[in-house]
Amino acid sequence: MADTGRIDAAFSTIIQQFANKRILVIGDFILDVYLKGVSSRLCPEAPVPVVDVEDRTELLGGAANTACNIAALGAQVSFCSVVGSDAAGRTALELLQRAGIGNGNILMAEDRQTIVKTRVMASNHVLIRYDDGDETPVAAWCEEALLEKIYYTLSTYDAIILSDYNKGVITPRLIEALAAVKNKQPFFIAVDSKRLSFFQPLKPSLIKPNYEEAVRLLDLPPLGHDRAAQLRDYGEDLYMRTGAAITALTLDAEGSLVFKREKFVYKTNAPSIASPNVSGAGDTYISAFTLACISGASPPEASAIATAAASVAIRKEGTAVCSQKELLMHFDSHEKYIHSINELEDIISVNRQAGRRIVFTNGCFDILHSGHVTYLEKARMMGDILVVGMNTDDSIRRLKGPARPVNALPDRMKVLAGLSCVNYIIPFGAESDDTPISVLEIVKPDVFVKGGDYTEASLPEADTVRKYGGDIAFIPLVPDHSTSIIISRIQEGNIATREHIPVLL
Repeated sequence: MADTGRIDAAFSTIIQQFANKRILVIGDFILDVYLKGVSSRLCPEAPVPVVDVEDRTELLGGAANTACNIAALGAQVSFCSVVGSDAAGRTALELLQRAGIGNGNILMAEDRQTIVKTRVMASNHVLIRYDDGDETPVAAWCEEALLEKIYYTLSTYDAIILSDYNKGVITPRLIEALAAVKNKQPFFIAVDSKRLSFFQPLKPSLIKPNYEEAVRLLDLPPLGHDRAAQLRDYGEDLYMRTGAAITALTLDAEGSLVFKREKFVYKTNAPSIASPNVSGAGDTYISAFTLACISGASPPEASAIATAAASVAIRKEGTAVCSQKELLMHFDSHEKYIHSINELEDIISVNRQAGRRIVFTNGCFDILHSGHVTYLEKARMMGDILVVGMNTDDSIRRLKGPARPVNALPDRMKVLAGLSCVNYIIPFGAESDDTPISVLEIVKPDVFVKGGDYTEASLPEADTVRKYGGDIAFIPLVPDHSTSIIISRIQEGNIATREHIPVLL
């Protein structure tokens, strides 16, 4: 079995290199609009629901979302595209600026209407989507201006991503011009498009077809399952039709297949995620894959990193992105020990943004036994993330006397970290306060868990938990299991004797 910790450390090293990269994204600018409300009646004019709109959200979509993902992943990005000289275009440029992406390479065309995709939603369900905007190829003057902007800065980028929605920005002339430059001076170019054969003259470094795009390109019947088995042997056909050095073929719940030229080299499994929001997931995937490749990752490593980034994004609402911090946390999950309060704040913030339910408990966990394990497993079942506060050695001595702890803090943490139900461990216990209240002020748990020998009235932490809207839960005691009785039996030389006393955490 591979050393997971060593693998994760290698991934983290690659991800940290993203900050040194400069990416040019070229593609179609789309404004995503979400109209959210409630629906409780049908329209009298037609049998359709009436939605009382309560919220309007405008987000960057299309190639703009790819640019946002590149920026979120820590790299420098320039975005080259076209919008109309209209209200939607001005909104799009304002959103781009808010995202920290310059609009110096964005053209505003008076003869063009900005593409807007509007989704009407009720109770998180999309009822209808309607689209506005020009999808015809950009005018000749616009095409010329785009090429000038690209030529002017091309040599300063580590990679180019063509994010093509076939909405008019990427034209045959643009492809021919890039191919001519690439033949003279090779550079990394990634393509995300529904019309992949259109880019064959470029001989892309990377293409990212999804399943539907791949079967259409290969003229194969679509399947509802066993998609990986269907396409695994089609590397030569994909290479012949696209000329791509790497093909990353995404298969939704079945993960992805990676081909190096015509050869299949790797399959990545997709994580199981309840109610995923896949809008924009492809943009996240190709952004992370491209950055990983130019940061020294092999195709399998890049695929694993891209899959992790997409899994972060699809847990969020709307057209979302994955940040570099979130991606690093994904691969640092084997390191459960939280080193500082600042790190704890970052971890809690990221998990909150991902909508995860956070459970907190605390104790000494001096000699880990089955009572502890049962308790922690039940605590984890109350949420998505279990954070465990662990008393420091000095704190335990103050609470239990000079003979304790039996095991020092580093040993106790290492043993507890071996439990899959535990996500994070943080030490606590100041001389002036042996409670975890200072930690709870940061974690603000959804659930605070203690053993059944406690009551809410006896918990000094109760007011803090309640102040932040958390619940307090008590797990029934496991009879005949405690650190104290284990120590007593060892001292008496009678390890077979068991007294029925509650778990002592």
